[in-house]
Amino acid sequence: MSAWPGCAVPAALAALLSAFALPRGRAVRRGTLRTGLLLRRPRTWLLMACFGLVNGGYSTIVAWLAPYYQTLGWTSAASGGLLAIMAASQAVAALAMPALAARRQDRRPWIMLALGLQITGFAGIAFWPNLAPLGWTVLVGAGLGGSFALSMVVALDHLENPADAGALSAVMQGGGFLLAGLSPLIVAVLRDHSGSFAAGWLMHMGCAALVALLSLRFVPHGYARSMNVPVGNEPAIVRP
Repeated sequence: MSAWPGCAVPAALAALLSAFALPRGRAVRRGTLRTGLLLRRPRTWLLMACFGLVNGGYSTIVAWLAPYYQTLGWTSAASGGLLAIMAASQAVAALAMPALAARRQDRRPWIMLALGLQITGFAGIAFWPNLAPLGWTVLVGAGLGGSFALSMVVALDHLENPADAGALSAVMQGGGFLLAGLSPLIVAVLRDHSGSFAAGWLMHMGCAALVALLSLRFVPHGYARSMNVPVGNEPAIVRP
């Protein structure tokens, strides 16, 4: 029970922020894009695929990084510590990369950086796992965190109306996480057939490289055209 006061402090701060600091009385146009309409846009499926492929790496790392290093002779505590390091680097990158990418509308250079970190980290884990395990883990975590956050930003960039952008982001995440959830199972199957986790790490290197190619299509001035946004005169609603 002694932990409850500490847990309540962040919640209380968030409540105060929402009550006094967030803007109010702002007119927002009602969203016009429903899920069915979004699913008829090829760009929605492209965003979904990219989101799922990059986040599949996170699912696999959480499931199999510690068991992988245990097969190399690491203890449970030591291999679990790698996951903690990965989570910390992921959180830092998820906050830092979008802030740095905000300086320009084209997010692709930062996306490429995040994917490059993933590829480097997965390559190190696959080929030289004991050479610099902490370094590989930090690189993978930073790449995964940056890719996740930048994927969210790019989805929101596609539509000016916040309601429509939020709907697109929700569809992207819904389909993307379903795809990402398959990754640990695929890696397990690959390990059973190859006798090594290396095939799984190589798979994620390939996924990151594929997303890098697909992300070249995220040209800011083409977002509206790619979504084929209908022009309407829906009334504005005022958020309380």
